[in-house]
Order: sequence, then structure tokens, then C-alpha cells
Amino acid sequence: MKQEELEGEIMSYYQHTQPSLQEFYSHYATQWEHFYEGHELTDSAFLRFLENSAYPLQMKYNRGDLNLQYYIERFHTLKKRSKEWKHLRNLFFDKWYHLLANNEYNYQIERINNLCERFYRLQKNIADQLPQRGNARLMWLLRTHQELAKQLFHYDEIAKNHPAIRELTKILGKQHYGKEKKFRMVAGIHREQIITHATKSDITGVCEGNDLNSLLPIEYCYLSDPALQPLFFERFNKKKLQMMDYESKDQHRIKDIKIQGNEIVEEQSGPFIICVDTSGSMSGEREEFVKSAILAIAELTEQQDRKCYLINFSNDIACIEIERLGQNIQELANFLCQSFHGGTDLTPALLHAIHILKTKSYRNADLVMMSDFEMPPLNEELSEEIKKIKQNKTHLYALSVHRQSENTYLNVCNKFWFV
Repeated sequence: MKQEELEGEIMSYYQHTQPSLQEFYSHYATQWEHFYEGHELTDSAFLRFLENSAYPLQMKYNRGDLNLQYYIERFHTLKKRSKEWKHLRNLFFDKWYHLLANNEYNYQIERINNLCERFYRLQKNIADQLPQRGNARLMWLLRTHQELAKQLFHYDEIAKNHPAIRELTKILGKQHYGKEKKFRMVAGIHREQIITHATKSDITGVCEGNDLNSLLPIEYCYLSDPALQPLFFERFNKKKLQMMDYESKDQHRIKDIKIQGNEIVEEQSGPFIICVDTSGSMSGEREEFVKSAILAIAELTEQQDRKCYLINFSNDIACIEIERLGQNIQELANFLCQSFHGGTDLTPALLHAIHILKTKSYRNADLVMMSDFEMPPLNEELSEEIKKIKQNKTHLYALSVHRQSENTYLNVCNKFWFV
């Protein structure tokens, strides 16, 4: 699951459960209002408030926790605005505050546990409905498409267990990290200060985040007002709460580090272009194999941030561009669910692939062909075009599902597999 997808799901869940959360945190709102109302009263008004509140408070708290009769009798014996009066009043509100806060805390913990239990049951129910196979990413993308998930997980299992597909994806994946490196001249001296970050000790300013241990006191005020609590949780979710910024530094002497004249810059990897034979001769086990290989390559689009351009050919060609598996899962699924039929003509597909390779977006792409290659030999004109794209460092690979293939197509590849 991608970070942006997780954040979207959290926001969606928050907006859906916001009324429930508001009810959850405002369960003791009336009692808190009663508490703060009494806290702001004068001494004369406070004693009347205490006498009027004796019965409802006795119904909510045990006498051992909050003995209202004792406080009322004691206040009658003391002089108002005296030191003893103020001390007893502070003691009463401190006792009441801790009892109320403890009750609310216990209620919140119970409610959170109930929500966690409901979430666990929901998660288990979803997991029980989905097949127990396939990688976690596919399970997430197909969580609402149970029948489609079964079919795609089947292809995913084939891809994982077939050595040719594993080797192909391994080679394609390695090229992401093994592209040719370019150099440019950057000579001189780099001054570097070494800073070791330790525990939080020095406050350097104010930043935004959602670390509850570092929040500014004013942020907690939102929690005391039921009307502002949803705003607090929304800002917490978006990491927009104001918090203290800490930094501890162990200063070291600034070192002058000489750097070489050549700075290494890795060339960005290109996308994938797949030419797949969807003719009638590819039906059955062959069809399952190539669909599994396509799914395996498509999964690399997210792992390595590389696009995939799928050209399926029989009597004609049709194209699908997969920028990211999560973004284009439906288009890919539609292709993987269709049946193969028709004749075989690879030439239009290769010509279109060569045309795409000349565009800026696919200039560094790798080309993969999947077919039984039961077709006429590669013509000379197309062979010359393939040589040109290989000179541009495009790698060609082929998966052949038939041993008696037309070798002129396989011989132009950097590597090919019989399956």
C-alpha cells in the first residue's frame, strides 16, 4: 500500500467516522461544562452551586471518592476568601477533576477497544473472503474485486514459480540499478560540518506535525471544547498541529574534503514495451503463461517507477499504457481477462514499438516479445530498424512458448527463453 493511498484511506475513514468520534469524545461534555461553570464562580455563588449540585454529583460518584456533605459542612465553618477556604476549594476541584478525567479516560479506552475489535473482525472477514495467495500489493488493489482477485492471483502464482519469468523480471529489475553511468566535471573542495543528532534537548523553533509529546499547550485546548475536537483530529491526521522543534548537536571541526573531478550521475532507467501475441494459437496454457509474465512485469512499474506500454497483436494491434499498477489495474485486468483469438502478424506490432521507442518518453525502454513465433521470417527492413534501436542501447528479450519458433526473431534479442 502506497503512502498517498494510506493517507487517502485514513482521511476517508475519518470523515466517515467523524460523527462517531465527536460523540465519543463529547460523552462527558455536559459534566465538563458543569465543572468549569463552578470553577469560575465567586465564593458566595460557589457555595450555592455546591449545595445545588450535591444530589446529581452523589449519583455519579461514590461517597468514598467525593464526599459532598463533608465539603458543604466544612465550607460553612470557614470564612469566605480566607486562605483555608481557597485551599479547600482548590482541593475539591482537584479531586473532582481527577475523578471526571479518570471516568472519561476509562470510557475512551473501552470505546477504542471496541473500535479495534470491530476493525479486527472486519479485517478478518475481508481476509477470509480473499484467496490466501498473491502478494500484499495485489491483495490491496483487488480487495473489492473478489472474483478478479482469484484469477489474477493465479497468474501471480505462475509468475513466481516459473523460472523463465523470474529470470526475465530479475534482469529487467537489475537494469534499473545497472544503467550506464555518466560523468561530469565537478572539481574543488567540499566543506562539511558533522552534526550528531541526540535526544531532544534544545528547542529550535516551532514546526508542524502530530507528535503528541511535543505539542504546544494551545493545541490541547481544542480537546477541551467538543465543538473544536473534530478540527484537532483533522489537523492531527494531516500532521498540521503546532509542535516544538527540537535539535541536539555535537559540534565537530569543519573538515575540508577534497572531491574528485568527476561526479557520478546515474542515467534514469527507461520503461518497458511488451509485444504480446494474442492470436488463437496462444490460447490455453500458453495464454496463462504470457498473462502471468505481463503481470510480473507490470508489478515492476511501481517498484521501480517505470512505465509499461503493452502492445497486443493478432490480426491487428491494440495498446495499453500502464504508468502505475495501482493507477491502471482495471485496464490491465480487462486485458488479462480477455480470451486470445485471431491470426498472427508481429510486424505491425514491432513497427509500432519502434515508433514508440523514438519518442522522448520511451527512448530508453526495454522491449519484450511474447509469442509462439510461428510466423514468416523477419524481413530485412524490420531487421535494420531493430539494429538501430539496439545501437541506442535498447535491450530486446523474448519468451517463446514453442520450440519450433522462427529463429530470425529470437536471434536479434539480447536473451530469449523457450517455455
